[in-house]
Amino acid sequence: MNGKLSFLIGGAIIITELLPKSLGEFKQEIMKECNRVYQMIFKVGVTGQQVTVIDDKIVIIAKHKRIPILEIIDASNESFAEVIDRILIEKYKEMLEKNLTERFGLKINLILKDYDPSKEISGTLIILDQKIENYGW
Repeated sequence: MNGKLSFLIGGAIIITELLPKSLGEFKQEIMKECNRVYQMIFKVGVTGQQVTVIDDKIVIIAKHKRIPILEIIDASNESFAEVIDRILIEKYKEMLEKNLTERFGLKINLILKDYDPSKEISGTLIILDQKIENYGW
């Protein structure tokens, strides 16, 4: 991304982020948005990510540490920890969809996500309404 674009509308300055110019830049920006959402929810970011784009699908594999309080809950009540995990995953999906829709203008049909706490790896599948090439990448 090459910075921000500013323009004047009715006396107000509007600042927008420029859209990525290539598929590689788009994938980098997807990683940034995912990490931003993780930080908003968990107050920590991911330690590694990989983004793959195939037709109308975006696949994100992320490595991140489990929040210590969830490790404690998991050790004492696995069922309760699973409920908390589901709540956090649903919030992540909701926020990610909002961010990607607003930032890139994507129309998302579905987001699927799972997290394996023992391996500290998550997988996210985003299914768009059309192939990514139709969005210009």
